[in-house]
Amino acid sequence: MAVFLEVRHRIKPITNTAFDLFVDFYADTVVPAMERHGIDLVGAWKLTGGEMGWDMSLQRYESMAHAEECLASLGQDQALWSAVEKLRGEIEIEEVTKFTQSVSYGTAERLEAALEASSEQPRQYMLAVLQTATGGLLPAIEAIGGLVETMDSAGALQLVTAYASRIGRSGELTDLWIMPQGPGGMMEYRAGDPLREIIDPLREHAPEESIYFMNPLPYSKLQ
Repeated sequence: MAVFLEVRHRIKPITNTAFDLFVDFYADTVVPAMERHGIDLVGAWKLTGGEMGWDMSLQRYESMAHAEECLASLGQDQALWSAVEKLRGEIEIEEVTKFTQSVSYGTAERLEAALEASSEQPRQYMLAVLQTATGGLLPAIEAIGGLVETMDSAGALQLVTAYASRIGRSGELTDLWIMPQGPGGMMEYRAGDPLREIIDPLREHAPEESIYFMNPLPYSKLQ
């Protein structure tokens, strides 16, 4: 199974000018450096909701050994890090990283289909982060597998990939979805729970969940 490195940055000051400066720098300097050192940047987004000023990117590796090799090579790129330090003189950048591993329902085929699908306009994405109870990770994975098929058949959400934390918070499970109809339907209040048969068992194993809406950045392969 693939290994993912999830990277989040918070840019300050919290202004469009500062964020645009970061995005331009990432596109012109960081992404080419990643390509030079064999890093597969599959997606990058601006997060909306909650604290402002955050982006998130997702790097894919064949294994932890492959990740360590690529990141060690990137770490020796003096031109890149000199440019990063210059940028830090203009804006503040907070970085949070998390190593994860794909889970059974987040198949390579789903990710490849999302990467290959053409879109005239950037698609809307949703990130669901679930915290499972002790011993609840595997049952939660099984429950969400059923939910994925239901969402696919209804055309409500399309799963891109899913991964569990490997180095970081224990028992954390993350699902990346495309929202074909945008976030509007997700934000409406609707009484009742048509997915109760799936959600109730899931909540026994994953009692906490956070949702983030995301918009692709220009250098994201997932648009």
